[in-house]
Amino acid sequence: MLKTFALTTYLLRLSSLTLAQETTEQSALHICAIKGTPDSSQFQVKKRIKVAKGTYGSVEELYSRFAERTHQVGGNVVINYNASQRFGFWPWRMVRPVILGTAVKWNTPVNCAAMGGVEI
Repeated sequence: MLKTFALTTYLLRLSSLTLAQETTEQSALHICAIKGTPDSSQFQVKKRIKVAKGTYGSVEELYSRFAERTHQVGGNVVINYNASQRFGFWPWRMVRPVILGTAVKWNTPVNCAAMGGVEI
């Protein structure tokens, strides 16, 4: 019984350590999110991105995954950004966070605040 308890405790500590390291690595990614479409032609459209959570939660929980997905498709800025709570399949039972946007690769250095964007 004591061996089982010790092994369980060890595994729980090991899994929490691994989770902490993954969270630290993901938080290093940053993107600029702009609500509309800028009038500039200094960017190349890469791909439309949607990140959602299956159950209740905050949109802020999805920021790291959204930034990671943007970098995976080769973008550094997101235009047409929209983050909201949406109804799932059973609307009377579940509202879930969803982030939408179009990943673009900006050709020049980006000043997010000057363009009216938010850094995520």
